[in-house]
Amino acid sequence: MKRYDVLILGLLCCSFSLFSCDDDYFHDSGLADGKHDCTMWEYFQTDGENWDSTMILIEHAGLKDVFDGTNPEYKEITFFGVTNLSIEQFLDKTVNDDWEPVYDRVKDIPAELCREMLLSHVVKGKKTREDFDYEVRGTLTGGTVLASLSGVELRVYRIKSSYNDVPDIGAESIGVHALVSGQMTTVASSNIEVTNGVVHSLSYTYQFTQL
Repeated sequence: MKRYDVLILGLLCCSFSLFSCDDDYFHDSGLADGKHDCTMWEYFQTDGENWDSTMILIEHAGLKDVFDGTNPEYKEITFFGVTNLSIEQFLDKTVNDDWEPVYDRVKDIPAELCREMLLSHVVKGKKTREDFDYEVRGTLTGGTVLASLSGVELRVYRIKSSYNDVPDIGAESIGVHALVSGQMTTVASSNIEVTNGVVHSLSYTYQFTQL
């Protein structure tokens, strides 16, 4: 192949990559492979890097039937997903007066506490990103208020961003605001759809106790 042919081919590849990146900018990471033909529990099993500790926590709390779709009261749920890193932060930051960890492993956490914290992140029914209203810019209002299975009220809201200095045309994100405690966090990956509901995976910086 001639030298200028290689150059043209390289430029075409670069151009394609740039357009692909621009297109991806408008989607959060949850849409890359957003639909899974399996239950929420089975989905967790496919991604141990993110959900291993979550599965241990769920089983320890006696809530597996809520996540595998066999609980007749909760055939579909929405889970604001607490990943392994959030659980590790909880273990590291829950300390006694001597600044030593209270719990060495997930199963050391009282089962009832695990249950209460997990249910604070679960809403009955299937709620995708499009079901949430937008936040009123510059305020703590707007969005959609949902009651978690533990009774915690969550204000879940969509946030518009700018792109190339043009307002409201960039990637959308989701925020979660616990109305009583005032704690807030963001969703890292949204609209992970499974046969018995939806997972909105929370930010890796989220600490499990915040809600």
